[in-house]
Amino acid sequence: MLVYGDHERVVDPRTEWASCIARGQALHGGKAAIERHQRLVRLFVAMSGVVQGLADAAFATTGADAHGPLAAAGLDALRAMARAIERSWSSGHADQPCPALPTLDAYALPDRVTIRRCEGYAYYALYPELYLAAAAALPKGAVVIGLRSIGTGLAALAATVCNAAFVCTVRPVGDVFARTLAIDPALAATLTALRDRPFVLVDEGPGLSGSSLGGAADWLAGIGVTDIRFLPSHDGPLGPQASPAHRTRWDGADPPVARFEDVVLPRLSGWFADVTGAPPAPLRDVSGGGWRAPGSDAPVDPNREARKYRLTTARGDYLLKFVGLDDEAAAKFDRARALHAAGFAAEPLALRHGFLLERWIDGAAPAGDAAIIAALPAYLAFRAAAFPAPPGASLAALVAVARHNLADVAGIGALLDGVDPTALQHHVRAVHGDARLHRWEWITGPDGLRKTDAIDHSQAHDLVGPQDIAWDLAGAIAEYPSLDRATLIAAVMPDRPEAEALVACLLPCYLGFQRGWWRYAPDAAAQSDSYAAKAAALVAG
Repeated sequence: MLVYGDHERVVDPRTEWASCIARGQALHGGKAAIERHQRLVRLFVAMSGVVQGLADAAFATTGADAHGPLAAAGLDALRAMARAIERSWSSGHADQPCPALPTLDAYALPDRVTIRRCEGYAYYALYPELYLAAAAALPKGAVVIGLRSIGTGLAALAATVCNAAFVCTVRPVGDVFARTLAIDPALAATLTALRDRPFVLVDEGPGLSGSSLGGAADWLAGIGVTDIRFLPSHDGPLGPQASPAHRTRWDGADPPVARFEDVVLPRLSGWFADVTGAPPAPLRDVSGGGWRAPGSDAPVDPNREARKYRLTTARGDYLLKFVGLDDEAAAKFDRARALHAAGFAAEPLALRHGFLLERWIDGAAPAGDAAIIAALPAYLAFRAAAFPAPPGASLAALVAVARHNLADVAGIGALLDGVDPTALQHHVRAVHGDARLHRWEWITGPDGLRKTDAIDHSQAHDLVGPQDIAWDLAGAIAEYPSLDRATLIAAVMPDRPEAEALVACLLPCYLGFQRGWWRYAPDAAAQSDSYAAKAAALVAG
């Protein structure tokens, strides 16, 4: 099944780094303690992206990882920022002097670099503070190697805590289940000279195979390193695609791991106490389907669902949802405020270090589809006008996903042969659509029908990204069979002659994506199969 995709930005590194310098200079004062800390971490994430982009650009030029003066300067700046984050966190977010960031004027920089959005920071509540805590167990003077992308910043955090003798980053390459390293002779000589020290490989994961960490460890073993350690995001077993040798090494590694529940969660409600008042009881975890009303048959996807908590105080009930540690979180907050002001969503109250605070809506799923169908035209027309965005996957890529994920549906190939995504692509007007119009995503509360979880599915960890509002129309048509297609298109996409053709193109794409998405969710096979059945019905006409 094809579902996942990386999100990237192509930027001018000079402009991006200059922006980081300006942000550092403006970091102090005028903000609540946790908001200052939030800005510090966001700046660290932004800087890590530039350093990663420069390293990958150098790799693309030479075909091997090196560690020249530019790479060293970038990591030195990240280590200085890591020290500021550690001081802020350990002091209860006391205002910290931001280190003076170096300019890169002395270096020959490429005109463009590609910055990859880091999954852990964006989707999975992988906090830098977790790595600061875990790195306390590392031996002093270790050699620290970060695996790009996210390992760029994580390595700087670990190196700061353990006072590393040397720190660099590498990009594992090759088959996704058999990654290897390509190291230039100078860096290889440096690492070989340090081989009697402990080496620490730092990354998110491991995932299905752990081959990035495993392949890097294989390379180190090949130059004579005997003390190889890992600093990952979890200490669970390697996934089912791991090689026996990598599994054996990992099972004996006992990597230090700091858990969100121990490091971040105890502080979380306190970040919002000025808004909510102090809670008399712990937060209630409503992730992984815990938000469902009793008796609900809504399918859940716990492995990919953002962390969510219900907070109850004397002032009322609130929802805390993780929306990311990077700069995109601020845009999501703005989107949430716009949706609330327009009467479509819950009221957002604050954004603090990755979590959005909203008022909790006590209500129930609407009885039947009629209320949702009635609300869709105004809701989708608002999104189409209010949230323009850079485009995500091309129509051709979405058609390819449909071909792959629906390959066993008789006649789907012939149906897709009649679609010309290339001819339609120039008509696309990308927006931050809803992308999750399923009936269980709506709730009827004291103020009427509201759309839940409405701010960031266009930026989820998948390959779709922002699309024309026709993607949401296709979703609505697929989810609500009694909806009048022509009426919805006329209401949401007026004066667009290409509207019907776009919806016709995207409808099988939506069905294919949803089939793949739910195939990855445990215990949701019936949901996945329902989209295959809808695709078969579409073919049958």
